[in-house]
Amino acid sequence: MVSRTAGGSVLKAARFWLRDVWGPGWDPDRRRLLVQHYLSYARHPAVPPQHTPAPDAPFDDEVRQFASDYLAYVSSLQRTSTERRQVRLTYRPIGKNLRLLATAIRRNADAGVATDIHPDGPAVEVRALERRGHRWQPWLWSRDPEAGDITADQAWRVLFAGPECLAEPDTPQPLPRWIGRGSGAFPSQQLRRVITLAVATGYACQPVPLLARCADEAARAIGWPPRETPVLGLHVRRGDGASSDLGPPRLSNRIAFSIAQYLEAADRLCDAYGIRHIFLATESRVEIERAARLRPHYTFLTVPHDRTLFPDIAETTRYIEEIALDHPERALPLARSAIIDLQLFARCHAFVGAFNSEFSMLAWLMCVAGRRAVVPFVSLSEPDQRWRLHPYDALLNLRNNCPLELYHW
Repeated sequence: MVSRTAGGSVLKAARFWLRDVWGPGWDPDRRRLLVQHYLSYARHPAVPPQHTPAPDAPFDDEVRQFASDYLAYVSSLQRTSTERRQVRLTYRPIGKNLRLLATAIRRNADAGVATDIHPDGPAVEVRALERRGHRWQPWLWSRDPEAGDITADQAWRVLFAGPECLAEPDTPQPLPRWIGRGSGAFPSQQLRRVITLAVATGYACQPVPLLARCADEAARAIGWPPRETPVLGLHVRRGDGASSDLGPPRLSNRIAFSIAQYLEAADRLCDAYGIRHIFLATESRVEIERAARLRPHYTFLTVPHDRTLFPDIAETTRYIEEIALDHPERALPLARSAIIDLQLFARCHAFVGAFNSEFSMLAWLMCVAGRRAVVPFVSLSEPDQRWRLHPYDALLNLRNNCPLELYHW
């Protein structure tokens, strides 16, 4: 006998496949992507929720060398390869675009081909936005009214220096070979995936010189310590993701955690590795003040972004991309704030976040890219190891609690 709950899941799954996958307005590319997502949901990612090697364990020199070699390989491939594949950006937030581009760069580099940005948007998005009265644009930068009518690849270069374009043909770097087993909680194949995706993420997130100087100036302004002083990167997801409450967030669109839980995880890493500086990135000014009050013995480093630009789930159910559609003047400041935070995460020596946030994933990958080794980290969210029939349980993070990016690794 099928239980009522199981029967409901079967009906939801059947409705999804019959209406959403084969319904009107769905093209073959979109169907193929949904099937890929659904099948990948059967895989359980091997990335652990935490990695805390012994405090005196040195970074693996072999891992550092591989990361450096892989970065040189990707850069060389972009300049020299005549075989190139395009990736389409999305109108959604900058984190998703960085994830799309970095994943494509890593996948294509392993296949020996370069990656270019398609000038246009995904057909499904273009049609959906037209129905809502909007023209498709990669929203976080080219929706600024002063940007004018530019394509996605041109818009990307307003803020980012890469990926590099084809230059004079030359002898490309060879694909570096992974030799060692890796160490700690990571088996060698999974470690390779983490390192290569982190390197590709850092490569995709190269800001133009003006923005790079802004990140340097922000670090100096908030009192970033000398290079040899360890800093913990802490990302607390709020804004349109979760409300800022003293306890666990009352409102959220995913499994969310209180600031106390984040700080308890930070305590473990700070105590283990002798860290007293914490770079805290969050949409919530309330959580910044609360963290400083709860942990006065740490030095908290926060960039004074205009956080009134972020939507608050306690005030609206609209997501950040929907706000930007109606208020394009917010686009560029939001993009700049995200890029500066990610550049500062690349300077951190350890990380605490929740991997059901795409920005947390990016921040962690930037830490790994900056150190060129897997830093000590703690993710408060863990993949749900149970199989569920309804794909949106994974796609919307309602029960799966980790983004599908982990499953595609």
